[in-house]
Amino acid sequence: MAGNSGTLSANFHLTHNCNLRCTYCYTGEKFGAGMTNDVADQAVDFCLEEGQRQDVEHVEFIFFGGEPLMKLDLLCRIADRAIERADGRRISFKMSTNGLLLSERAIERLAARDVYVSISLDGDPELQAEQRPDVNGRAVTEQLDAAITRLLRWNPCASVNCVTTPHSAARLDDSVRWIFERGFAYVQTALDYSADWTRQHLKDLSQAYERLGKWYVEQTTSGRKFYLSCFDSRIHSWTHGPLDPTERCFAGQRQFSIAPSGRLYPCVQFVEEDRDDCFVIGDVTTGFDQNKRNAMSYTGEKEKPECGGCALTERCSSWCACINWQSTGQLDQASPLVCEHERLLMPIADRVANRLWKIRNPQFIHKHYNPAFPVLSFVEDLVIHEIDEEVSIE
Repeated sequence: MAGNSGTLSANFHLTHNCNLRCTYCYTGEKFGAGMTNDVADQAVDFCLEEGQRQDVEHVEFIFFGGEPLMKLDLLCRIADRAIERADGRRISFKMSTNGLLLSERAIERLAARDVYVSISLDGDPELQAEQRPDVNGRAVTEQLDAAITRLLRWNPCASVNCVTTPHSAARLDDSVRWIFERGFAYVQTALDYSADWTRQHLKDLSQAYERLGKWYVEQTTSGRKFYLSCFDSRIHSWTHGPLDPTERCFAGQRQFSIAPSGRLYPCVQFVEEDRDDCFVIGDVTTGFDQNKRNAMSYTGEKEKPECGGCALTERCSSWCACINWQSTGQLDQASPLVCEHERLLMPIADRVANRLWKIRNPQFIHKHYNPAFPVLSFVEDLVIHEIDEEVSIE
């Protein structure tokens, strides 16, 4: 069918409720209100119709919360309806979860619908207990261990989202190593941009990045294949150039969030308890309110005067509307914390890359200079996993 190469990303906030109480969570109060079947059906139809209006090739359904697995039946209903009504348009499903409800039965149902799962882990059991306790303030180590084992058995290419807070900044290298030691190969790191970061916290983080850079070089020279966003995305911005504007933030346009009520928001961090009308840009029943949508929309293509003259402008992540809003109250005004963080991290990432380039490390060159690497790497991981499974059965 006809369609441009773009992607429309719709975040379905299935519930406000959650079985964890992470110290840095931005989604607000945890209460039981969840999306109804009727709202979910309308939301699916709205997303597919919006994809048709924008003439995109791909519509991406992302399941969010709260904790989306607390509404697994609804998640499956949404996926099934989207598959049934896709009308030839390519669709895909992703989910961000804390993992505690990843039972064998849940995995079977997700696998049947090709839902790609990303799990949130901040580090070893001690750090998890400090930053990600359950509703009673207790650690969830045993449940999480079991979930990690099941997840990696199902999908060895599952990714991890690791949030770094001022509290955990000095331990980031330990956290990342622990995650990789558990068997994960794809790790996304992110800062808690809503926290109060001091100069000392940033100094601790810089030292952790330096240690992590040494680990990155050691692992790469040993031939290990892995992805670590804090270094790899910045190295990529040098070897392949900056992100194309079409790959940047399109809050309220090609990406939006759907609250359990069916109301529409520009992006995930604006939903919270769904009580602030100033961020609402429509609902799935009546569609977008174009005036509100235009007022809250943002594209990463827009240049920022405060970034003028900075050598890192084309490589940094100052285009994220949510982060900008958290820090400055403006969608298109760069976050000072992002600026500080990029100035801190980029030179470390570049030194790591230069060291591996100078020794012409084949793994590094293949990873960052072969355009086919992402596909080849993914296929290789799946083949190795299938072979391991056959050996274990024999």
